[in-house]
Amino acid sequence: MRSISRKWFAKQAWPDRSTDLLIKAAVLPEKRARTCWRTWKAQNDIDDCSWPQFKLLARLSGRLSHIDPSCPERPRLHGLAKSLWTQSQMRLVRGTKAIDLLIENDISIFLIKTAALEALNLTNATRRVTSDIDLMVRRNQLREALQVLHAHGWVNPHNDIPALEVCRYHAGVNLTRGSTETNDNSDVDVHHQPVHMPFLSDELMDAFWSSGQCVSFCGRPALAPEPHALMVITAMQGIRRFIPGHLTGGMWALDLVDFIQAYEIDWHRIVELARRYNGVWATLCCLSYLNEELNVVVPQPVLNELTEVASFDQSAMMFYAQSPTSGYTSIINKFLRQQALQRMYEMFAKDSYALSQSW
Repeated sequence: MRSISRKWFAKQAWPDRSTDLLIKAAVLPEKRARTCWRTWKAQNDIDDCSWPQFKLLARLSGRLSHIDPSCPERPRLHGLAKSLWTQSQMRLVRGTKAIDLLIENDISIFLIKTAALEALNLTNATRRVTSDIDLMVRRNQLREALQVLHAHGWVNPHNDIPALEVCRYHAGVNLTRGSTETNDNSDVDVHHQPVHMPFLSDELMDAFWSSGQCVSFCGRPALAPEPHALMVITAMQGIRRFIPGHLTGGMWALDLVDFIQAYEIDWHRIVELARRYNGVWATLCCLSYLNEELNVVVPQPVLNELTEVASFDQSAMMFYAQSPTSGYTSIINKFLRQQALQRMYEMFAKDSYALSQSW
């Protein structure tokens, strides 16, 4: 019974029905993918899609010539994918100016999220679109990094709170430079840890930095997580709900499929790292979805071990707080998850504030 309840709880952050169909259209064999795509198209309007769904559509568009060659929206989606990819590449190139500034000031750079995926060549980036560069700096260099970037025009666009103060309560801060009007806009997210929650101690972060591997990103030297760590981080980031839609994105599923196809996975290492970063629930959620819904082979003993070590404690509350609020219980889920999320933010602030005084 305990195992059943844990498996049910782990499914809290599985993609909603609409996102699920797009993911399956992108990765399942052609016959099943065609059915999923046509079902999605019959139930949705492309003009009403969210940004995470547009990212999935851009990735899926390259497959439409095989699964639905007569689709009237195919030229439009192909053009959309090309436009979004071009825009994202231009923004990434402009964002590398931030990397150059940090390098010039001897500030170490650790790539995370999409930047790390591209640097490691572990995913199919041909039609993958993004809007920013996610990078991490050491906590003892965070103040200097933010000062350097601010001096060259990168600012926190959302409020007047100083960027360093934002980082005392969050994993990082978004900085922008330029604007769409002048067509020189760029975004960088500067992090001091690779996941939004929980707060990772300085000891864990030192070990994380030590395990990084040297890579090149747009010709710039940097570090990136070793693939097993990046898989766990991808799962932990992937289950986070997308505000204001309160749904999750789906790129994490495609990224993890690419991981498993491209890399020889040491599954026991995945379990070890999930426990280390307090990401057991997220990892169990994502891997069980791949195994049950996408027919990706994940060893059953690994899923069993993750199920066994997952516990209904603070980590379960953190997982629940970040999960989406879709489904027939969305109204009560939204309220309860907002309360849980507030509690998690308070705990994050309590853990980080004392340490952050030395940043």
